[in-house]
Amino acid sequence: MKGINLVIIIFLFSGNWLYGQNHEYEIRFANRVIGNVSAHCKQSGAAKNISIQSKVDMRPLTRFSLDISCEFENSVMIRSKVIKDSGKEGDSKSITTQKDGKIYTVVQNGEKSILNSPEIMHSVSELYFMEPHQITRIFSESIGAFLSLKTLGNGLYELTLPEGKKNIYKYEKGVLVQVEVSQTFGKAYIIRVS
Repeated sequence: MKGINLVIIIFLFSGNWLYGQNHEYEIRFANRVIGNVSAHCKQSGAAKNISIQSKVDMRPLTRFSLDISCEFENSVMIRSKVIKDSGKEGDSKSITTQKDGKIYTVVQNGEKSILNSPEIMHSVSELYFMEPHQITRIFSESIGAFLSLKTLGNGLYELTLPEGKKNIYKYEKGVLVQVEVSQTFGKAYIIRVS
């Protein structure tokens, strides 16, 4: 009987990981909620799919939605797609990254480039689902390039963007609870609510 109970408990815990994780965040700026982030990760065997939807409304400064989808096979990213839409006609921007043999093809707003990387093992969207222990370089789906990631200690990690701005990711017990985002108009915070 104890053996059957143990099998049921193992099934319940593994089933939770098998079907996925869902996290909800608020985006705050100047003590006011300006948007939200919904992050979803499904894993089945060697396949992992991540989708992240963000909406920001900070009119008159900015307003946009961001949709990110990312697919992994055997811990290697094989495809990602990012769509940023400001709601204005003709102002939608996209970037796709596709593994093609030993290279990745990146298409940003119709312009194609090649990324000479044998395998992308970690991407920024994964930061919503795992603490990046011992990772120093991570692929940004929304930029189409690798970024530097630095451990600051106490569950804090610093992601350096191409223009030199730094975002700080904060983890508690391995769970992402906050992202401090540097913007030209100040700092915004992505804070986990469920």
